[in-house]
Amino acid sequence: MRRAATLAAVLGLAASCASASGGVLPGARAIKVCAAAGPFWPTMTLALQGKTAWVACKTQSRVIRVDAASGKTTRSVRLGGPAIAVAAGFGSIWALDSGGTLYRLNPGKARVTKRIALNVAAAYNIWIGGGSLWVAADQGASVVRVSPQSNRVVARIEAGDGPASMAFDGGTAWVVNHRDTTIDRIDLASNESSLLTTLGGANERAPERMTFARGSLWVTGRGTDLLKVNPATGSVEETIEIGASGIDLVAAGDDLWIPTRSDAVDPTGFPTMNALRRVSASSGAVTTVSRPTARLDVHGLAAAGGAVWIADNRKGRLYRVPAG
Repeated sequence: MRRAATLAAVLGLAASCASASGGVLPGARAIKVCAAAGPFWPTMTLALQGKTAWVACKTQSRVIRVDAASGKTTRSVRLGGPAIAVAAGFGSIWALDSGGTLYRLNPGKARVTKRIALNVAAAYNIWIGGGSLWVAADQGASVVRVSPQSNRVVARIEAGDGPASMAFDGGTAWVVNHRDTTIDRIDLASNESSLLTTLGGANERAPERMTFARGSLWVTGRGTDLLKVNPATGSVEETIEIGASGIDLVAAGDDLWIPTRSDAVDPTGFPTMNALRRVSASSGAVTTVSRPTARLDVHGLAAAGGAVWIADNRKGRLYRVPAG
């Protein structure tokens, strides 16, 4: 989460390039959603569940349900504070507000069924793995584990400085920390954490996004290309050139989908995309899928149903990009 500011001077992009529907990403379908990113932009505003998309509308303190086929918003659910993240899992939709309350929603009725006070310093994002929900304490160097059975916090686990993303495989979870550039490993049976590796370059690098795919950890972020990290040893086995840096990444089969920044935008850390790239996890081959014709900020990213979805909550658009 960083300071919001105008990018006009940095980007030099003309808003007139946008189509009549508001879409600026060639080859994608654009759906109108809430234009409610606000300052200190959110990074996980999109969740997919079947044929439904859920979008967190930060400054409106709500989440909306969108029919992915018709593009219509079908319900709106009010939260008690700015909505900064949304996720789907365990038959429910989960939303997080900036005050650190986790909400459990019934997706069919689109209503809150449980409020869970996390009591964390600067709650940040939601991850699902190891049979649990996880939320980072961005200012507390820890992550909290929530049981979907009891709707309670069951563990508070030490992490590095600035936990920013999590990945899971079997009985292990990993946390990447963007300030001290470390990756921690968590034993899910004991909730014990240990340092896996330090990626280095703390003054230049901010590794903010991570996923597990094809037996490896894949990491990117401000000042960081795509890193292939051995999950057992922490060694960087490959560095793949994707541009200046990746804003986010999601895995789908053998493909890693990465919206990337330009050299000009990277130092600012803004989530403004200059290209959507596809990387083969098996070969490392990089393909540029599409480039926006005007400013497009990435506040949410997901892959499902043969498509990649990008939420731009500054402009108020949800983009569906065919993955074939």
